[in-house]
Amino acid sequence: MLLIITTRDAGCLWKPTRLHITNDLGLGLDLEIHCKSRNDDLGQYEVPFGGEYTIDFCPIFWGTTLFFCGMSWSRKVHWFDFYDASRDSSRCGNCSWTVQATGPCMDYYNYYTKEFVCYPWNDKASLQ
Repeated sequence: MLLIITTRDAGCLWKPTRLHITNDLGLGLDLEIHCKSRNDDLGQYEVPFGGEYTIDFCPIFWGTTLFFCGMSWSRKVHWFDFYDASRDSSRCGNCSWTVQATGPCMDYYNYYTKEFVCYPWNDKASLQ
């Protein structure tokens, strides 16, 4: 299953950014995900194991774009900043993430090499 959410109808000044968030929690574990930025609340969605949730957006020119998501499964709740311009603007225009029980992991290309980087969960939501 693939869900695509677009946050801006108007064209970007440059190429839009796309986040792919894949549920890799394990067979039979659905991921409840609720993503927001400072300007957009994308609502809550259920992503089955192996399914993908996709967000298209135009980053803010000033380099302050932040998309964070609250996620839950099996009575666990976690948060993570899936796009933070200060971390991601130079390395991903098409960002691929997998959600695992231990934390989210990003696949990206660093020049000619592919890298897989895992992060710990945030302690709390970013914009509380």
